[in-house]
Order: sequence, then structure tokens, then C-alpha cells
Amino acid sequence: MNVAVVGCGEVANGHLKAWRKVPSARLVAVSDLNETLAKSTAKNWKIPYYYTSLLELMELGNVDVVDICTPPQTHAALAVQAMKGGSNVVIEKPMTMTVKDAEKIVGCQKATGVEAGVIHNWLFEPPIIEADSFVKRGYLGEVFNVEVEALSTKEDSMATNERHWCHSLPGGRFSEMLAHPIYLVRHFLGEIKVGAVQVSKIGDYPWMTSDELCATFEVGNKFGRVYASFNAPRDAIFVELYGREAILKIEVINATVNVLPSRKVSRFSKGADSLRQATQLAGSTFKNAAKIVSGRWLDGHEMYISRFAESLVKGTEPPVTVEEGLKVVKTLEDMCRIIESAEKRRQETT
Repeated sequence: MNVAVVGCGEVANGHLKAWRKVPSARLVAVSDLNETLAKSTAKNWKIPYYYTSLLELMELGNVDVVDICTPPQTHAALAVQAMKGGSNVVIEKPMTMTVKDAEKIVGCQKATGVEAGVIHNWLFEPPIIEADSFVKRGYLGEVFNVEVEALSTKEDSMATNERHWCHSLPGGRFSEMLAHPIYLVRHFLGEIKVGAVQVSKIGDYPWMTSDELCATFEVGNKFGRVYASFNAPRDAIFVELYGREAILKIEVINATVNVLPSRKVSRFSKGADSLRQATQLAGSTFKNAAKIVSGRWLDGHEMYISRFAESLVKGTEPPVTVEEGLKVVKTLEDMCRIIESAEKRRQETT
């Protein structure tokens, strides 16, 4: 399948790397408004054609997949243009910044009949896939609570760049990243309702109105929680699933999963439990190292794109549909509205 990537910024490199690993795919073109960037990207990745607009790119003809890596405000227009041109599309998260734009994508996909998917890559990171298998096999029993901590240092490349487009979004830097924890909570708990959203500012970047966030979600009598920070001492993504029969503690970046089964407290239980946890961590580390050394390791982007390509070959549903993307955007839009309101109130009081 012939693949073209639109948008040659930092995120595109991960997509290009992922497509290179798909045997059935061939990268034929890239496009970016910045011609110098488009040209250098094509040269670096040995891609035959580069363009400065999707319109020019589509005139190439026979483009099976358009991979959209531009800022989310532009996703709807580009996706609709590509789908109307007969290409399947894969879209970086968040799918859009507004429900209105997301509905345009969903409507166009249904009208054209091409395939369209959204890259919710944290769902396809190895430890999340492993955790999902535990849940599906009923190892945790009924899941009552999901908590996600997404921690970044103040050196985050978007946060440090005063001119980055994320700071113009409603909700600022959080708008760009909140889709990740939203879709994780949705995946393990189902349809969620936004409860409370609180933001504060600890860092000293004047262009960031907020840099700490805590949010809760409701699913009937169950709860989800998200904490996000841009002031952490290290980058970290922690996910915890609390079920009736067991607890899962997941560290996404280090790719470890710790299973804490039910237990009765006894004189020796603490020591045995600590030994069991240490053994699990050692096992995860050994397994990860073996995959990396053997070349079998795929990160979230690589796994998603591999499965998206496979779905096109087999004629099956994309791993994440645009309908699911729309549901995440609805939650994201609600959260951004609350963040803006909270920031406005804080500014008025100070």
C-alpha cells in the first residue's frame, strides 16, 4: 500500500519509522507547509516525493493511506479532503479539538466508505496490552477504579516552546495530551462522565496558565482519576487498575506490569509479597530486553500502525475507529471548557 505522511514535525518521525516496519507498506510522499522541512524529511527518509499541500500530494494518485501528523485544529479539513479523494486515513491524537470537527470526520468516513482510524498509541504500548489481557481473562474480576498519572519534566519540548501551537488551544498544553489518559480510562471503565477538574500553576513559564491538573470521572458507582504534571523530576506514566480480585500497577515507560493478587495478612505475607513483586519486575525487564535484542519490540505507534495496515489488508475494522475518537473528543472538549473556566476564575482572583 502506498502511504503519504502529512505534517513533518517531530511526531512524524515516529510514524515514518513505524511505516518502515510494515512489509506491505511503501512510503511514497510527505507534505508540509514548510517546504524546507518537507524536502529534508523526504531526503532523510529516502521518500521520492514531497509537497507543500495535501491537494498537490493527492494529485500524485494511487495514495492508499494518508497519515495525518499536523496540529489537531487542522485534522478535520485534511482528513475530509483525503477521504473524499479516495484515501484511507490515520489521524494522530487528539482526533480534533471540537466535537463539531470530529463529527465531520465521522460523517465523511461513513459517506465515502474508506477506512479511518485514530492513533491512541498508549493503548498499544506493550505493558498496556499485557494488562488488557489480564483484564479480559478476568484475573482482576470486576474493575472498580482506573488511575492514570502522566508526569513530564519542565523540559517538555512543547511546554518550553513559547510559540508552540499547543499554547493557543483551549486548555493549553493539557489539550494536546489529555486524550491519552481519557482513552485509557474509557478503555478499562467504559463510558465516562467528567466529574471535577482542578488545575494549578507551579512552574515559571508565563505562557502556561496551568501546569498541574487533577481530574475525576464517574462511571455509575465507579471512578477514574487522572493526574498530569509538567513539573515532575522525571517523565513517567503510571496506570493502576483496581479490581475485585487483584490490582495491577503499570509503568508504561519502563514497560513493567506488577500484579497484586488478593491476600490474607499474616506474619510472613509482607515479605512474600515483596519477593513476588521483585520477581515480576525482574521478569518484565528480562522479557523486554529479549524483545529489544531480537528486534521484536514495537512501541505504541509501531503497534497501532502495524494493526491499522493489517486491518486494511484483511478488510476489518481499524484498531481505533473515528467513532471512538469522537467520544474521546467529547470528553476532552468538556474538560477544556472546565479548565478555561477555572483559569479565568483564578486570574480574576489574582
